[in-house]
Order: sequence, then structure tokens, then C-alpha cells
Amino acid sequence: MPDKLRLEALPARVPACKPAATKPPADEFAALDRVGTVVTLGRGQALFYDGDAADHYFKVLTGAVRCCKLLADGRRHVSEFYLPGDFIGFHAVDTYLFTAEAVTDTSVVRYSRRSVDALASQEPRFGRRLLTIACQSLSAAQQKLVLLGRKTAEERIASFLIDLIERGDESDRIALPMSRTDIGDHLGLTMETVSRGLSHLKSEGLISLEDSHHILVRDRDALEELAEAA
Repeated sequence: MPDKLRLEALPARVPACKPAATKPPADEFAALDRVGTVVTLGRGQALFYDGDAADHYFKVLTGAVRCCKLLADGRRHVSEFYLPGDFIGFHAVDTYLFTAEAVTDTSVVRYSRRSVDALASQEPRFGRRLLTIACQSLSAAQQKLVLLGRKTAEERIASFLIDLIERGDESDRIALPMSRTDIGDHLGLTMETVSRGLSHLKSEGLISLEDSHHILVRDRDALEELAEAA
């Protein structure tokens, strides 16, 4: 772990993970509270680097984390954004395959992989839940292949916005902690294409751009239809 990471005592209870489909029972991850440490990061600070030993798992408490990889030609690919409640690192084997960076000032809970694996072997229900998280990660990766391989730029942007709605509180107001460049590197688009796509969705009456980091969805049905066009 980088020396600059600031560690804090873990509160008596941290929020449980909120997966995309169903919310687990409040006490399902209570055992993790005993083995976690809160880590705080400043904007742009790395949580871990591509190739580091995968000795820890993490859960985002506040802020946002992007996992990215620098390609040989200098381009950057952002594989995923992790928001409050999301777990990071459960799909890693021996080393991390991406670099994880804080998008904004962020706090995460850090869990020793050895301690989590021991809990999983002692508590079958907990172990099954971890398997579910890993399977959800694989499913998301497969959906991303469809998004990048078959959808137009505007359909990709619409899919991204719908995903943020479903991962949040299902409200019509979307917070975007990431930049347009981050979104472009995630969707395989340029920053300019992302900006034009959002402006077109606005002109069509699907969204309103409150500011650079907040979007109001005005026609969710039409946005979902566009996202599912491919």
C-alpha cells in the first residue's frame, strides 16, 4: 500500500454491499466489520497498481474509484467505476490486473484477503455471497463486450447512464463524479464524442445537464429504449 494512504479505525458497523439486483440482509457482511480498516485517498491517488500482489479486497464507502489500464500506445482504458457499496478485487487471482485510482476524495474499507477467505470457509452463506459478487462482476464484463462491440456512441452513453441509475437510488438525478474523459475511456469514445452525445440527448428531451457532474433524466423510458437498441 502507498505510504500516503491514511488509515482510520473502522466504525462499529459499515454499510452492507448493495448489488445491482437485490439488497442482501443487513447482517450478511457483519463479519467483515471485524477485519476491515478504513483507508482514505485524495483525488487521483492510487489504491493499488497494475501487477501488485492481490493481498486485499476493498469496499467503497464514499467517493468513487476507477480501475484503469494504460495500453502500450499510451491510450488509457477505464474498465470500471466503483461507487459507494461496491466491492473491488474479488475477481483478482494473484495480482491486480488494473490500477485503481480515486476519482474524487474517497474512503474505502480494506480487508485482508487471507482474513476474508478464512471467513468464507467458516461461514458457507458468506462464501456463497462472495461467489455471487464474483459472478456479477463476470456478467458485467460480458455486457461490456456487447456495449463496446455492437452499440453506437449514443447507445453506449445511454447504457452508461441507465447503469448509474440502477446502481444508485433509482432517482432521476444522476451524479457523475467522473470526468467526460473518464467516461470516454470507459466507453471507448473520445471526450468530444461523449460531450456531443450528452448534448444530443439533451436536445431530444431525454436529459437535462444541470452542471458538469449532475444529470437529470427527463424521459427514462426513451433512454432505456435507446440503451437496449443493440
